[in-house]
This record gives sequence, structure tokens and C-alpha cells, in this order.
Amino acid sequence: MFNNRIRTAALAGAIAISTAASGVAIPAFAQETNPTFNITNGFNDADGSTIQPVGPVNHTEETLRDLTDSTGAYLEEFQNGTVEEIVEAYLQVQASADGFDPSEQAAYEAFEAARARASQELAASAETITKTRESVAYALKVDQEATAAFEAYRNTLRDAAISINPDGSINPDTSINLLIDAANAANRTDRAEIEDYAHLYTQTDIALETPQLAYAFQDLKALQAEVDADFEWLGEFGIDQEDGNYVQRYHLPAVEALKAEVDARVAAIEPLRADSIAKNLEAQKSDVLVRQLFLERATAQRDTLRVVEAIFATAARYVELYESDENVNVEGDTLRNHYVALLPTLFGAAFFNIDILDDADEAAELYYLHWNTDLGTNNEDLAYAEEKREFALLTYAKVFINGIWQEEVKYVQNLDDGARAEAARVEAERLADEAYRAEQLRIAQEAADAQKAIADALAKEAENGNNSSDDKETGSSDIGSWGPFAAIAAIIAAIAAIFPFLSGIVKF
Repeated sequence: MFNNRIRTAALAGAIAISTAASGVAIPAFAQETNPTFNITNGFNDADGSTIQPVGPVNHTEETLRDLTDSTGAYLEEFQNGTVEEIVEAYLQVQASADGFDPSEQAAYEAFEAARARASQELAASAETITKTRESVAYALKVDQEATAAFEAYRNTLRDAAISINPDGSINPDTSINLLIDAANAANRTDRAEIEDYAHLYTQTDIALETPQLAYAFQDLKALQAEVDADFEWLGEFGIDQEDGNYVQRYHLPAVEALKAEVDARVAAIEPLRADSIAKNLEAQKSDVLVRQLFLERATAQRDTLRVVEAIFATAARYVELYESDENVNVEGDTLRNHYVALLPTLFGAAFFNIDILDDADEAAELYYLHWNTDLGTNNEDLAYAEEKREFALLTYAKVFINGIWQEEVKYVQNLDDGARAEAARVEAERLADEAYRAEQLRIAQEAADAQKAIADALAKEAENGNNSSDDKETGSSDIGSWGPFAAIAAIIAAIAAIFPFLSGIVKF
């Protein structure tokens, strides 16, 4: 349908590759900024990178238009607006209640808010893609059902048409025609009432497509009506009143056989015709090619939003690193310079994806109510298959082209993560060293306290010893002879008191 799309993608891809040769890249940030979304093997729902199995759901073309228009309203200023308009909208120049704040912190918050909004739009776009795929699946399903029902009806009617054809060389099954001939041969009347019907199906090579199929069915119904009329005429009580209208006894069974055959054919065809009409009416309510164009538009919006989100995330991180201790030197440059170096490639990637989005927008708008997408029948399998093939080629080409900026951004993110991990390691070592020093001070203090306790115990015992000598001189008692043992017991008690401290030293 749009033969220049792959060529445009290839050209834009070459430009993107040459632009990115200086080295930078960014994946969608939804995984980091929207952790509640399902993440599977590195792919996540929020940026539309996970597989989403879908079934047929009839989201109408109007619904798809409104969903993609909503995202389109957000992206319009990126597609058509000026840099000044974008800055004013996303840095909230006019919305500042207390005047424009020129601080770096205010700029960071503005960029971060813009990044969060882009992430929301990206998540919504991913959901739109899923709904659009459901819608395409539904339109394709009802088209295929209508085609199958039509072919069943057509083939059964064609068999009836061939059976009435008087040229037996085309198909030996000419049962109705033979029955017509048999009825006429058995009749002594002028045979006009039945004989004339053989000419209705003389062209068996007719395509029997719409609308010819409807005419063929009308002819068969006309034959049935005429046979019914003849059969009723044969039942008139006075049918044999004239020589010219004399009916032989062999004629009525022949007409009965003809009527039974025609009625059986009509009875077999009518439900197939009703089913074909019902399913075709349903298929007429949707256009799989229009819905496919909305899928292509939604996908182009998603790819553009990924870049927009990456631009705001990069800008926010760049400003966040202003005077930050995290702005360390990595691979010969500061982290800030690594981030700001991403922006030229990201802007190039944005132009590339916006160019494809512009084409998708135009196609969706042009063919939304355009007769060219409504084929002559509802059998749109071939046209849809070709459109899907072109879309798949473009999609896979964009995976590799957009992979350039994504990998460059991921490289800088990895540098940032590595710097943060190193800073965390250094901080952990510092805290461990402080804890070790504090523990050593505690141990030393407990040892000093223990030594003081022993000294106090010895001093007290010495004092008790002197008092015992005085008692011996007066001859009051022999208890003083136990003095040295009491001193030893006091020391043991002091050591027992500091035993937990000693245990602590051993464990340490």
C-alpha cells in the first residue's frame, strides 16, 4: 500500500547510523520508572516490548482513531511545534505561580516531570497497540468467516446450476436438466411450461461472484416457483378436458421427481445463503486494512515516545548531576558530559521516528473513509497479508536502527550504574572501618575498667590484711590467717565479673 516506506526507513536508518557513529544510545526508561509493570526477560509491558497474545475483540475504527488521536495530540508539538513551544510547555515557563525559577533544581524537576509524562504516554500507547491488534484480529476473523460462508453458498448453488445445464459434456451430473427432459417427454401437452427453464443455466463457466451469484439464486427460485405452479396446475380436476391439455399418467411422477429435486436443492442452498448474508453483513461493518493502518500509526507513536522519554530522562539526569558528588570521572570524562553527549544522537533518532510517524498519520487519515481500502469483496486476505508483510519488514528494520541510540544510552547508563556501585562500595568500606574503630575503643575501655576493678580489689584486700595483723597482736582470733586466700578469691570474683568482656575479645 505504501511502497516507499521500507526505502524511507532504510535511508533514515543510514542517516541515523552515521549520526550515531560518534557514540551514544538510550533504551526506553519504563522499566526503571514504572516498576509496577510486568517485566519478562528484559522486556516490559510499559514500553510495548513484551509479547501480548491477543484474541479478536471488536474495537471499532472510531475507537482506534480516538486512541491514536489522543497520543497524537501529545506528540503533535514534537512533530510540528517549535523548540520554543516545547520548552515553554515542558519547563512550565508560563505555569510558574511565583515566576520562572532559573535554578538547576527547578530545571531537574521540570525535566523529570516531562519524563514521567512521556512514560505515561508510552504505557498508554503500548495498551493501544494491544487493542488495535485485537481489532485487526476481529476484522480479519469476520472477513474470513464471511468468505468461507460465501464459498459454501456459491459452490452449492454452482452445483445446482451445472445440474440444470443441458450440455452434459461439461458435467455428467445434470440431474435437474434430465428431470426436466423426462417430465417434458412424458407429457402430451405443448411442454412450454417446463421446457423453457433449461435456458436459465446454460453458462456454467460463469464466475458466480457477487452480484452474479444473486442472479443465479433468483433464477433457481424462479424455476422452483414455475415447477410449483405446473405441479398445482396438474392437480386441477378438469385438467384433461381438451386434447391439447391431456396429461399422461406417466407425466405426474416425472414432475413430482423434478419438484422434489428442485425443492431439495433450494432447501440446501437457502440456509447457506442466509448464513453468507449474515456473516457478510457483519464483515461489512469493519475494514481490516483501515485497522491495520491504525496499528501502524500506534506503533510509530510508540517508537517516537521511546525516544522522547529517553531525551527527557537524559536531560533530567544531566541536570541532576550538577555539583553532585556522583558526577565523577569515568573513562576520561565526567558523567555529565557522557549524558549530554547522548543528545545529538537522540535528536537524530527522534527525527527518524517522527518521519515514519508522519507517514503513518497521513495514511491513517487518508484511508479512514477512503473507498480504495474497501475491496470488491470481503475476502481481503491477500491485501492484508501484503500490508502485514511490509509492516513487519519496517518493524524489524526499526528494531535494528533504533538499537543504535538505545545501545549508546545503555552504555552511559551502565557507566552511571558502575560509578554508583563503586561509590556504594567505598561508603560501605568507610562505615565498616568506623564500626571497627568504635568496637576497638569499646574493648579498650572495658579492659581498662577491668584492670581498675582488679586494682581496687587488691587494695581492699591489702587493707583487710593490715587489720588482721592488729587482731593477732591483741590475741583476739586466728581468722586472719585466711587473709591471702580471701585476696585471691576477690581477684577471681573480679575476673569473673569481666568474663563477658574476655569472651567478646575471643569471639572478635
